[in-house]
Formats: sequence, C-alpha cells, structure tokens
Amino acid sequence: MRLLIVEDDPVLSDGLCVGLGLSGFTADAVGTLGDARAALQYADFAVVVLDVMLPDGSGLELLAELRAAGSRLPILLLTARDQIRDRVQGLDAGADDYLGKPFDLAE
Repeated sequence: MRLLIVEDDPVLSDGLCVGLGLSGFTADAVGTLGDARAALQYADFAVVVLDVMLPDGSGLELLAELRAAGSRLPILLLTARDQIRDRVQGLDAGADDYLGKPFDLAE
C-alpha cells in the first residue's frame, strides 16, 4: 500500500516513512501543498497523511479541493492543533480521521 505523507517537519516526515516502511507500507513524503498536489496528479496513493499547518497554506485547503473534486481517497489529518473545535472542523471538512501531535507511532 502506497501512502503520501504531507509534513513539513523533516524529522517527523522521515520517522513516519521509516516506521510505516517497517510495517510494510511504501510512503512518499512531501513538505508543501504544492508538492502534494503534484504528487497526487502523478501517482496513485491509497491514503494521505496530511499536516494541517504547512509553509504554503493549510492542509484543509487540499482536503477541501480533493473532496470538491469527488475524491474518496482516505485522508488522515496530522496536526498539533488538537482542540475539539479543530478536530470537528477537520472531520467536517471531509477527513477520515484526525491525529494530534505528538503521538506514538508504536501504538
């Protein structure tokens, strides 16, 4: 299964790719919305792990674009914004799940 990791923190991004790789997944990582849009145009992914706060905008923008285009691609929001209202906003925008940072990859 091929996943797209959209995360601007290189340490976290690399850790996710390694951890998911050890679990049998293939993960491609990008750090901006622009790179995520390009990756989604040229490759098929089974899941997107999407940071909300990115250097060139909000991951919620990409989520809204994908849902408006009819994409049913599973999207997990990954963010330090973990207030209940933030979770509700992300899920209402069409995310399939929401994971707050920090988290334990082993669990």
